[in-house]
Amino acid sequence: MPTSSLDHAGAPRPALRTGRWQLPGGRATGRKSRRAIRRALRRWGLGAAADDLADQLTALVQDVLARSPMRGRGTIDLRLELRASARMLLGEIHPLPARTGTGGTADGGAGGRGIIVLTYGRRPDRGGAGVRYVHRFTWWRTDGVATD
Repeated sequence: MPTSSLDHAGAPRPALRTGRWQLPGGRATGRKSRRAIRRALRRWGLGAAADDLADQLTALVQDVLARSPMRGRGTIDLRLELRASARMLLGEIHPLPARTGTGGTADGGAGGRGIIVLTYGRRPDRGGAGVRYVHRFTWWRTDGVATD
C-alpha cells in the first residue's frame, strides 16, 4: 500500500529536529527563508510534502513580519522545529534590531517575536486514500518569556 510522506511511513525518525537561520530583512526574506526551510524539511525526511509545507510556512513568516512592530528593519532570526511524532512544525521569528554606530541598537531591542505552528497529516476518507490537511496558527508575542 503506498504511503504519503506526510504519514512518516518507513524508517523511524527522531522525535525532534531543529534548525536556525539568520536571514536578511525586507524582500529577500521570503526567497531566502523558503530555500532554507525547504532544504531542512527535505533533509528531515518530509519528501514531497516539504515543498508545500515550506511554501505555507514562508508565507506565514512574511505575514507575521509584515504585522510586526519591527517590519522591514535589520535581519531576522528564524528557528524551526519539526516534531515528527506529533506532525507539527513550530517556527519562531525574532527580528534582530539594527545596530547603530555606537554598538547599541537603533530601537532598544524592543519588538517581540512571531510564533508559527503548522500541524499536518492525512485523515481517512471513504475512498481509503485519505485527505491531506494543514492547520496554521500564528501570533506575535511582545512580552518576555520567564526563564527558570
